[in-house]
Amino acid sequence: MRPTILLVLAGMLFFFSNCKRGFMDRYGPFYVLNDSTVVMNGDMGSRINIQFNKLLEKYPNIKLIIMEECPGSRDDEKMFEAALTLHERKINTHLNANSIIESGAVDFYLAGDKRSKDAGAKIGVHAWSDGNMAATYLPENDQEHQVYINFYKNIGLTQQEADSLYLFIINAASPENIHWMTETEINQFNITNN
Repeated sequence: MRPTILLVLAGMLFFFSNCKRGFMDRYGPFYVLNDSTVVMNGDMGSRINIQFNKLLEKYPNIKLIIMEECPGSRDDEKMFEAALTLHERKINTHLNANSIIESGAVDFYLAGDKRSKDAGAKIGVHAWSDGNMAATYLPENDQEHQVYINFYKNIGLTQQEADSLYLFIINAASPENIHWMTETEINQFNITNN
């Protein structure tokens, strides 16, 4: 009887050590709350697209991602892949009153079908940098800008909306700083839509 109890306890320890308390499962920054809701907490690394796809393979009925503290992405190309999947699957994104999203996490949030937020949520933007060059140092017609503008168009913004949002973001703050969007800016750029 004792070996069986030890196996059960070991299995429970393994299960709970791989996931935050109260969540069913975890894939990188994605914590499964139930079959249709995920809580996102943490930054997005170079495996974010793989983690998101694995999440959706196991939980295909996800309809809502609640973003909590998400400081950004370390690989925008992989984040764009995950965000486009989010958009194609028509998954909604939400910020609760204590949410803080920054940088690439804002782009991920924008890919949500319906984007909502509670009063108090913070949305921070700044110019991107590849570690050597900041967006604002590049000529306006540089192809690097087009990657971001095309992403915004691919998630439903018009050319004019994509251009305006992108220029706002890269001029709002330098890569080492952050600009917390005001309610006026959030409304002006249709950051929320629900």
